[in-house]
Amino acid sequence: MRFKALTAAILLVCFPVTTWCLTLSDEEKAGKQIHLEVLKAFRLNNDPYVCLYMGRIAKRLEPNAGVPFPVRLTVVESSTPNAFATMGGHAYVTTGLIEMADREEEVAGVLSHELGHVAKRHVAKSMEKEKPLSWATLAGMLLGGLGALIPGAGALGPALMTSTMAAAQTVSLKYSREYEDEADMAGLATTEASGYSGRGLADFLKKIRSTESEKMVPQYLLTHPYSDVRAAKIESRIALPKTTVKTDFFPYVAARLKILNKPLSPAIEDMWLGEYEKDPKDPLSAYGAALVYTLKGNTGKAEEIIHNIDSPYRNLFLGEILVRTQRFKEAVEVLRDENDPIARYFLASALEGSGDPSDAAEVLKGLFPYKDNLPSIYQKYGMVAGRLGYEGLGYEYLGRYYMEIGRPAAARTYLEKSVAKYGRNTQEAKEVQIVLDEAKGEKPDAKDGKTKDEPQEKRKQFMLRY
Repeated sequence: MRFKALTAAILLVCFPVTTWCLTLSDEEKAGKQIHLEVLKAFRLNNDPYVCLYMGRIAKRLEPNAGVPFPVRLTVVESSTPNAFATMGGHAYVTTGLIEMADREEEVAGVLSHELGHVAKRHVAKSMEKEKPLSWATLAGMLLGGLGALIPGAGALGPALMTSTMAAAQTVSLKYSREYEDEADMAGLATTEASGYSGRGLADFLKKIRSTESEKMVPQYLLTHPYSDVRAAKIESRIALPKTTVKTDFFPYVAARLKILNKPLSPAIEDMWLGEYEKDPKDPLSAYGAALVYTLKGNTGKAEEIIHNIDSPYRNLFLGEILVRTQRFKEAVEVLRDENDPIARYFLASALEGSGDPSDAAEVLKGLFPYKDNLPSIYQKYGMVAGRLGYEGLGYEYLGRYYMEIGRPAAARTYLEKSVAKYGRNTQEAKEVQIVLDEAKGEKPDAKDGKTKDEPQEKRKQFMLRY
C-alpha cells in the first residue's frame, strides 16, 4: 500500500491534467509534496553528527550549483548506497552511501551530481518531454528508482522500472542518459568550485561499478550509463586534482554510522578495538573504540579514551559522553565555548539538564537555520519552551516539528493547542494559523504510532534523547 499511495500522490502532484509546462513555482510546490511522501516511505536519520554535517556539505556546494531553489538535503536510512533529487531543491542521501565513501569529496561529488539534476530541472523537463506516455508509466519511472532505496522493497524498484519503461525505453533512456552526462559535468564544476577535487565523484562511480548491483542490470535498462564510462569521462576533465577545503571531520561521521547504525556484533567490536590496540594514538581508531565501549555500557572507558584523544574535536566527543552520563554541569563547561552546530546541539541538552532552560532555549534558537537537516531542533525547542511556561510557543514548535517530519495529523493537534493558548486574535496565533492551514491541507498520517525516524534499537536511544 505504501508504494500505491506514493505513486498516487506523485501522479496527482506532478502530472496535472491541464498543464505540461512546469514553472519554477510549480516545481517548488511539487517538490514539497513529493518530500512529504518521501518522509512517509523512508525512515529518517536523526544523528546530529550525520545530519548537520551533511547539511554543511550541501550548503558549501549550493552557491556554486546554480540551483534556482534553496537546497534541502535529507539523510534517509537505507543500506543501499545512493542519492537522488526530485524537484524544488530537494535532495536525499542514504546512510549507505555515507558509509561506503572513504572521503568527503566522494560524497560531495555525488551530491553535486544530484544538484546538477536540480539546477538543470531534469525531472520537470522529463515530465514535459514524456507527455505522450501514460501517467502510470511516468510515475513508475520515478518510483522505480526510489523503490530500490526503500528498506524491504526488494526487487520492487527494478520490477517497476522494467514494466513501466517497456513501452517507452527508447525515448526515456535517451533523455536519462543525456541528463546523467549533463549532471556529471555540472556536478564536476560545482565540486571543484567548492574546493573539492573532482576525483571524488569519479572514484565513487568506480566503487559502484565494482558492486554486483549494477552488473546485474542490463545496460539498456539503466537510467545511469555504466559507472566506469562516466568515471573515465569525468577524469578526463578534472581541473582540481586535490581537495583544498577542510574535510577531517568526515571520517568520524562515517565511523558513527558504521558502529551505531547497526547491531553491535563481535566483528565490529573486534575490528575497532583491535585498531585502537594497534595504534592508541590514532584519533579515528580511538573514537571508534570509545563508541564501541559506549554501546557496551562502559562509558568510563569511553571517557578515558576521549580524554586522551589528540583531536580538535575532543571537546565535542567528551561533551557528548558527559551529556549521556547526565553530568550536565561538566558538559556545559566543556561545550560552552564551542561554536560548531553539533556541539551547540549537545550544549543545549547540557544546559537544560543542569537547570538552565532559558539558555538552552537561546542556544536552540540559534540552531533554527539547521532545522531542515535536523528537525528535532524544533522538537527540543518546543519542549524547553513548554517547561519555561510558554505553552503556546511550546505547542507551536512541536507542531512545526511534526510538519517537518511529515506527520500533519500530529502537527494539527499541537498547532490547534498553540492557537488556543496564544488567543485566537493575537498576532502569534495568526502566524500559527498559516501553518495550521497548511497542515489541514495534508492527508492524515499513514500511522498514528511511531514516526519513521524513531530508531527501534536500544543502542540508538541516546541519539534521540540528546
